[in-house]
Amino acid sequence: MESAANFRNRLIRQGGLAPSIVDAAWPDWWSEQADASDSARTELRFSIARKLGLDPRTLLDDQTPRWIWEDTARFKSFRGDVNAHLPAISSFGMALARILLGATQQAGVEFPNGLGAAQLRAWTLKSRPIVGLLELVQLAWGFGIPVIHLRAYPFSAKQMSAMSVCLNGRFVIFLAKDSQYPAPSAFHLAHELGHIFLGHLASGQSIVDLGGLGDPEDDEGDDEEQQADAFAMELLTGDPDLTLHIEGDGRAARRLAEQALVVQQERRIEAGIVALAYGHQTENWSTAIASLSHIYEQPFPVWQAVNDIAERNIQWPELEDESESYLRAVMGRHYG
Repeated sequence: MESAANFRNRLIRQGGLAPSIVDAAWPDWWSEQADASDSARTELRFSIARKLGLDPRTLLDDQTPRWIWEDTARFKSFRGDVNAHLPAISSFGMALARILLGATQQAGVEFPNGLGAAQLRAWTLKSRPIVGLLELVQLAWGFGIPVIHLRAYPFSAKQMSAMSVCLNGRFVIFLAKDSQYPAPSAFHLAHELGHIFLGHLASGQSIVDLGGLGDPEDDEGDDEEQQADAFAMELLTGDPDLTLHIEGDGRAARRLAEQALVVQQERRIEAGIVALAYGHQTENWSTAIASLSHIYEQPFPVWQAVNDIAERNIQWPELEDESESYLRAVMGRHYG
């Protein structure tokens, strides 16, 4: 059996995996002394396989690593190499969802069928002034839907915005698109909640959204994507077809920001979402994105705020040390 160093290289070169995700999945108990033991080398391969969703049989020899859940996902707006990337993303998400759900309580409230965006918005506004990113993260956890922001990913370049997974009737949402302002991530999260509450996912399936904001071709001809977009807009703004009338020429980022803050006060729509809705309506995305620096006091790593909430909700003692170490690494958290 090949050495651990050669095995790691095979995962990266033949499997196409990013070194960061291999390092995240590599068990803490591994040592140079363990490399002299065939049983330890075998357990190393089973450990990596469990975490990443790989077929362990293909890790025991010189085969190209193969993925277990190759065809369980539906990919939206994918423009890359299908054969090289889709099976890995699908299996990575399914395997990680299993770990996360193993340390997450089921919903404290009954998960209702057919609950609409308007009801969710009204429910949230009973205790919150607006429906923004952190409100949505808390809402999801309240329904027993874990939400984490990925800091480690199968490939060196992140290709997806978000991913929803359904396992045994429960759901998980992974956010992946980095942002320094909460509004873009809020829309991605609301969109994934749309997929879940609209019944787009059956057990054992996932949806991977790879498109970004401001690309109308992403949703063209895809009913599920259009429905999830409408759900997200209604949840965030109260109107799936929100039309804004911004005074003035609407081209100045600072002017847009000022008026977005007024709309927030008057209509309880988070100002960053107002700016993005304006960008969607006018296709003037450069002004919409530029206005975010005037709306928020300062940029900050959104992933940290999302994962702070996750860390408080995950039942870490329910996980074995290996799984805890891996999950913390994927979330950008120090273990131990």
